[in-house]
Amino acid sequence: MIDTLKEKLSRIRAFYKQNKIMPTYDELCLIFGFKSKNAAFKLVNKLIDDGFVEKMDKGRLKPGPNLLGLPLFNSVQAGLPTAEEETLIDHVDLNDYLIPKPDKTVLINVRGDSMIDAGIQEGDHVIVEVGSSVNVGDITVAIVDGDYTVKYFDKTKDGKIILQPGNSNYQPIIPQNELKIFGKVTGVVRKV
Repeated sequence: MIDTLKEKLSRIRAFYKQNKIMPTYDELCLIFGFKSKNAAFKLVNKLIDDGFVEKMDKGRLKPGPNLLGLPLFNSVQAGLPTAEEETLIDHVDLNDYLIPKPDKTVLINVRGDSMIDAGIQEGDHVIVEVGSSVNVGDITVAIVDGDYTVKYFDKTKDGKIILQPGNSNYQPIIPQNELKIFGKVTGVVRKV
């Protein structure tokens, strides 16, 4: 039997991640082995009080601000070690932090090393705001003659668009036929 709230939250997060929907009260009874819905109602009320779930109309549950977010603690010293007490400040959902327009944002895997000087390495994922306007100096995902590439957006002196690599081993791309700006890179995700 699962005893701690932390373990219960872990199970609920796993259910949500797998099913893309919060469990019903009946499903909570199955997940935790509750004999009655009353136990599920008590758990839900505790989770609501703690900001882990919210009720929608018709009683369905949805994730609360603290369910999917990561715990944010006070600080850590990057210089000499200091004695700091571990204090939970808030929960942060990285989607809210990194993605201002989720309905227009995609994640794209990067292949190649033409943008390493821009801090984008092979295997990274770039966060791309699709259809966003770009300015000179922005990193973009562009479609050149049907092929996708990630490069700096630039213009020549006579106003022609040029795509600049972030690696001196590569040449700039001057589109000859078709060029479409797919979107602007707003972030990079990398596992360390």
